[in-house]
This record gives sequence, C-alpha cells and structure tokens, in this order.
Amino acid sequence: MKKIFALTVLLAMVVFGAHAAGDNAAALLAKVKSKIASSPSVEATFTINGGEGPVQGSATMAGEKYFMTTPVLTVWYDGRTQWTFLKSSNEVSITEPEVADLMASNPFAILSAPADSYKLRMLSDSEGRKRVELTPKSPLAGIENIVLFIKPATSLPAAIVVRFDDGRRVDVVIDNISTGASKPISAFRYDAKRFPAQEVIDLR
Repeated sequence: MKKIFALTVLLAMVVFGAHAAGDNAAALLAKVKSKIASSPSVEATFTINGGEGPVQGSATMAGEKYFMTTPVLTVWYDGRTQWTFLKSSNEVSITEPEVADLMASNPFAILSAPADSYKLRMLSDSEGRKRVELTPKSPLAGIENIVLFIKPATSLPAAIVVRFDDGRRVDVVIDNISTGASKPISAFRYDAKRFPAQEVIDLR
C-alpha cells in the first residue's frame, strides 16, 4: 500500500510540473509548467507498471490544490489541509503539512520546490518525443532519477520512468491528460458523506 502511494506521489509530482535550472531541459519544463498553470484545472488518468502494478488512477489539480484517487487511497489537498482516505481500513488522516512534509508526501509539492532541487539533462528519443532526466540534488523518497517524456505537440507529459536507488524501476503511462474548467473548492476537500470513514485521525 505504501509503495503504491509513493509511486502515485512520484507520478503526480512529474505530471504537474517542476521548478528546474538548466538549458534546454529547464526551458522545456518551464513550458510544461506554464501550459498547466495557465489552465483553471488539469485532469489526468494514469497507469503505473512496476512495483505492485499495474495500478490505475486519476488526478485533478488547480493551482496548489489537488484531488487524486487510486484503488488503494484517495487524497485531497485544498492548499492548507490534506486528507488521506485509506480504502482498506476506511481510515482518514488529516494533516496541515509543512513544506518539508509536502515534499515527502504531497504529489504537487514540487511546484513550490526550490529552483535548484534537481539537476536536469536532455535525452535523445528515437520516437520524436522530448525526454528530460531529473536527478534530485538531495535524497527524495529513494529516487535515483526520473525521466519525463513530453509530447512536443501539446507540451504535456506522456510517460515517466522512475528509477530508485535500490535498483527498482517503475514505468508510468499517462493514459490521458487535458486542461479543464475551474473546480469548486469542495472538489479538493474531504466529503464525509461520500466517503464515510470508520476512524478519523486528526494530526493537525
């Protein structure tokens, strides 16, 4: 369960952009981020292959806010409070994560990460896609590097490959990603009526 959560976090971190420093790689990532940031919302469906996969999920983001769901868990973040609903135990945990906490658990925390968080490198691709390698400058969830595949026609992510420092590799296919309409704040907050929990753990 924790592995699936970690993999989902890694996916969303890359899907929804990254601050970066570098030449062509930085410009390409900035273009992806600008495309996403200029939309009222972004919606994506994805398939994780590797680890405990295949695991399918979906995510919606608007600014710092996000909603994400997989067969294992559902997460809401309204820019201040985060709710994590574990489906196996019907348990909800509530937190108000600090920046450091978000970097460890929030799939969109990369948007507020320092500009020098990653070393960037452009990679060639025989299929005409753009590839950028992101290597964390400091330990981050055991990640060795992340390779982001970008569709030049849309400037949106197409796939990622995550390599861990223990030798594991996870391939993620972004089945669909599109910009959408504005979402109400309620879309990013836990709804007890729709997701009744057996236990609520308030860690704020």
